[in-house]
This record gives sequence, C-alpha cells and structure tokens, in this order.
Amino acid sequence: MKLRTAVLPALTVAALAVPAAAPAATLSVNKSCYGPEEQVKFSGGGYTASGPVSLSVGGQQLGVTNANPVGEISVDIPAPTIKGKQRTDVFTATDQTNLALVATAPVKLTSLNVKVTPKNGDPSKSKRIVARGFTGGKTLWAHVRRGKNKRNVKVGKLKGACKTLDVKRKIFLPNAVPGVYNVQFDSKRKYSSKTAPQVAFLVTVFHTFSPASASSTNSWIRVD
Repeated sequence: MKLRTAVLPALTVAALAVPAAAPAATLSVNKSCYGPEEQVKFSGGGYTASGPVSLSVGGQQLGVTNANPVGEISVDIPAPTIKGKQRTDVFTATDQTNLALVATAPVKLTSLNVKVTPKNGDPSKSKRIVARGFTGGKTLWAHVRRGKNKRNVKVGKLKGACKTLDVKRKIFLPNAVPGVYNVQFDSKRKYSSKTAPQVAFLVTVFHTFSPASASSTNSWIRVD
C-alpha cells in the first residue's frame, strides 16, 4: 500500500507538467474540383482574432483578409484558367500577426472543353462527345438553335469531381434543314444564351449529291 501511495502523486505531477498543445490553423474548400472562374470558397480557423491573414498560391500572394473575433476566415477567389485537362494547386493561408499559424489546402482545377468527333459526317449518325469542366451540374445538354428550329438533346450524365463525359449521341435529326446552326453545350435542361459555363459551336449542315445517283442527296455536318 505504501508503494502505491508513493507512485500515484508522482504520476499526477508528471501529467500536470505536460504543456498544452499549441493552437493549429486550418484551411479548407467547399468542393473537390473547380472550373475556370468558378468561385473557390475558402474557410478556416485558428488565426489571431480580428488579425490579418494572407492567402497565396505557389509563393504568389493573392490578397489579405481579416479573421473574425474568434479567429475564423472566409474568402472567395475565382479559380484560374488552366492549360491542359486538370491540375492541383496548393493554397496557403498565413497569419500575419503570428507567422507560425499557417495552413494549406489543395485545390483541384479543371479546364472547360467539349470535343465532337468526327467533325465532318452525316448528322443523322452518332458523334463522339468528350466533355469536362461543367462542375456546376449533373447532366450535359446540347441545345441546337437555328431560327424556329429548336432542339434540346440530353447528352449524358456528368461523372466524377470534375464532371467529365465520353459518349456517342445523335445531335441532329436525319431531316435537318441545311443552314448554319448554333449548338450550345451546358448543364441546364432549358436553353439560355446566358448560361454559364457553356461551350458553343457554329455547325453548317449542307447537302451533297451522292455519286450513285445524281437525284439523291445526303445531309452532312461540319463543325466550325
């Protein structure tokens, strides 16, 4: 019993001597992938109350914000336009009052693009459509417009964090009237020229004579 009585106070003193853990700053974003000019929403905590906090990427300072009275920050920054398909940038938030309070957040960025192949061919046949970067929606739509000719085509479901798609679809009807069409790809079911993000093409549909019969014609398509 005496042995236990002697050890317990020593353990208590040792536990009390352990220093409290230093506060740690945090930084996070609200989505897993961002398209060009989409607002990246940063949030974090653990900074000096009401103090300045700088945000940078790759060593380049983007600006300074002030933490609120409990040391939290919230700031929106447009995602940069990138070359290539995807990349990940690491953003850093640094407390300007206490430089030891630093946090980072990786941000995945994607380009916005739609590729239709083949560019030339019969419009009544399926085209391969490869798309990426429509990060605000779940489904890709193709809106075909020429005067009173209006058609909304459901291309397919966008997949993954950066909303990619690779499918074959028929965009034009077999009896498409020759002329120049505007084909707009976006993630909205209803058409609007103001929808963003969007990728649009001018498509020329024309007739060619079949070598087999001078009296028969076929409609063909060209993506400009």
